[in-house]
Formats: sequence, structure tokens, C-alpha cells
Amino acid sequence: MSRDRVFDGRARTAAAARRAHASYFLDRDAFMRRWSLLMIASFGSREECAMHFGVAFQTACNWFDAINRPYGDAVAHAVETLPRYFEIMGARS
Repeated sequence: MSRDRVFDGRARTAAAARRAHASYFLDRDAFMRRWSLLMIASFGSREECAMHFGVAFQTACNWFDAINRPYGDAVAHAVETLPRYFEIMGARS
């Protein structure tokens, strides 16, 4: 039996593959905008933000300008240290 026929009938349809990789509950652009608002509300300057998170100044600029989203470790640090996190990010406490 040829290799392409081994899994015959078990492959996903194109529609199923799209559904499997869709993010129904995650709006990345909205998260990025809220993160930017959190940074602006929490820090007086980009330098202060960079120092607080231990990131490069350019990273803080990207967060302030909603160009990039943070990695999980920065989000976890924000949850623990920024008092307005849940208010601005809209997350449940």
C-alpha cells in the first residue's frame, strides 16, 4: 500500500482544518490595544515601563504604541504587580 493511502479516510476536510486552527475566543488585536492602554495608565514614561518589566526600551515603545504584544511572562508579571490590570484588560479576577 502506498504511503499516501495509509491514512485514507482519516484526513480532515479543508473546513475542519480551518475550524481547528481558528481562535474563537482570542482577539489578538483587541488584547494588544488593551495592553497598550494598561501601559499608558500604569507608567509615566516608556523608560519606567521598560525598567519595571526588565525589557528593552524599544519593547516598551512597541507596547505603548500597540505594535507588539507581550510574552506570557510579562503578562504574568503585570497581573501580579499592576493594580489596574483586571480593570483595563477586562479579565476576571
